[in-house]
Amino acid sequence: MIIHYYSQFFAGADSPGSHRPRKLVQMLADRGHQVEVVACDHLDDINVPEEHYQAPGGGSYRVHRLKAARNMRVSLKARMKTYLGFAWRALRAGLRLPKPDIVIASIQPMFTGWSARLVAGRHRTPFILEVRDLWPDALEVKKAVTGWKIHVMHWLVNSLYRKARRIISLTPGIKNELLNKGLDANKIDVLPNGFDPDLFKLEKYARQKTREQYGWNNSFIVLYTGTHTEVTAIEVIVRAAACLKNQPDIRFHLFGTGQTKPKAIKLARELELQNISFHDSVPKTEIPRLLAACDLVVMTLFKSPLIDIYFQNKFIDYMGAGKPIAAAMEGQQAEIINRFKTGKTVAAFDHQGLADIVAEARNNPEEYRQRGQNGRKLVEKTLLLPDIMERYCNIIEKTANGETDLLTAWEPSLES
Repeated sequence: MIIHYYSQFFAGADSPGSHRPRKLVQMLADRGHQVEVVACDHLDDINVPEEHYQAPGGGSYRVHRLKAARNMRVSLKARMKTYLGFAWRALRAGLRLPKPDIVIASIQPMFTGWSARLVAGRHRTPFILEVRDLWPDALEVKKAVTGWKIHVMHWLVNSLYRKARRIISLTPGIKNELLNKGLDANKIDVLPNGFDPDLFKLEKYARQKTREQYGWNNSFIVLYTGTHTEVTAIEVIVRAAACLKNQPDIRFHLFGTGQTKPKAIKLARELELQNISFHDSVPKTEIPRLLAACDLVVMTLFKSPLIDIYFQNKFIDYMGAGKPIAAAMEGQQAEIINRFKTGKTVAAFDHQGLADIVAEARNNPEEYRQRGQNGRKLVEKTLLLPDIMERYCNIIEKTANGETDLLTAWEPSLES
């Protein structure tokens, strides 16, 4: 069958970030389908090339890269310009592609969802909506958008929810919020980010080689990988490092980019910290080596009424790598860390508490090694990416064939 997949920020082969969409379209191609991916031509203003993959069995996927305005992180206005411009180009491109048997849209941004929905309507084909984040709910709680604009945005996204034949929620928290909007639970599947064991197959001595590469030697390495944004509250890690600046064997290394990174670097300089280093983003394929080389991983999140919707890709990778987690955050991720003893948590913004966990982990290596192994066991039991993607493919095929009555809403069991 012919499948359209609309995802504005579809990662390239060497791009940072989640490669889950790539896994999905390749698996669909390997099952004999023709997948047409519509995406923008850059990620964080870095060019990403078009691609064409031909599967041995005759299936394929092609990634069509469309122009989109850059510097979207400068302001909300710039972001909307990027989103709306891409949505318009995606609609035009989608209408020129081969007629689909099913259309899938990955949001956010929600405007991409409307491009996909209109293409599906034009061809009278089923429409699946993949919800990665809640818009405009997140904008509303931050008061970034108010008044009539927020009402219009709610109407737009609620229309997508209602029109979708099936909804794929990336987190249990997002599903709960959708249920609060009155949506039918029977058409919402929770297919979260999963652990990709193939990505984490490392060469012998990978830990030693990586530590030598970065000059980590005998230091206790605390690692963060991912975006630097208001949501991820990187300044809390910087202040935790300040609490430990008199313990020179403990070093913090942060990999990633984002709009709050310059502020975090400035704060580290103002605090005259020598125990924290900021690095550029690295390809997703390099993350396993970094995780193998560190001793502890760290996570921070801001406070929000929507905190339970977060179930981050790094969270899965951290546990899959068997690393104990030190976290200053609340929400479902914190509950999982505490329930399954995969690390320890303190409240959001508690930099002193975070520093105390780091020091404790350095002083109790066996206890924290076991906590890391607890995380590995959890993802291997319930959150393996190949299993999740297999289920996703089945949902797509049955929906395209008009067999949604054979589907039962599913989500992974995270019970102790």
